[in-house]
Amino acid sequence: MRPQSLLCVAVALGALAAARPATADTPPADTICPRAVPKVVAFNEAATSKDVAKITAAARSAAEAYQLCASDAQVAKGVAVEPTVNYDKTRAAQFMVVEGRALAATGNATDAVAVLKNARHLADDVFGWQPESQTWHASSTGGGPSNSDDAGPSSGGNSAARNADRNGSRYREAAKAIRSAADDELAKLGAPAAAPAKPN
Repeated sequence: MRPQSLLCVAVALGALAAARPATADTPPADTICPRAVPKVVAFNEAATSKDVAKITAAARSAAEAYQLCASDAQVAKGVAVEPTVNYDKTRAAQFMVVEGRALAATGNATDAVAVLKNARHLADDVFGWQPESQTWHASSTGGGPSNSDDAGPSSGGNSAARNADRNGSRYREAAKAIRSAADDELAKLGAPAAAPAKPN
């Protein structure tokens, strides 16, 4: 497998970058997951080396950085799943597909299958994601305590409303493309794809 073919997912989905496009003189930027920037830079450098082992390691490091951002965002108070967590998962899955392709190119089919299935799982999470069916608004004003999560009469301004937005993530189409890429690679390796995730 030519090293250039390992990069097709990264190139095709490069529009996921959160900030300004990079030029030869401008390093990439990522306002949603800044810690991933050095890993993406290292990946871009590895890609030009045509060294499959370097590409594999760099793709893995970039995927791990985005997974760490996703994990941190999921436990941080006030951080929305959309776009933050879904973006991080999409980027992680993108680099995992590249890693899986590189592992397959070196003959490491077992690890390639595991990585590709993980990529597909993350892409499924994003593809199937739906906003909550209800939206909540909490206010610290009024008669209730300022830290109350109770929507009862003493909560002073807390409210709930039905959420009619069922459009899914803005990264849904990218996740679909990543999932298809993972499925294609799994098929080449003779491994069945995982069952599709149910929308949440």
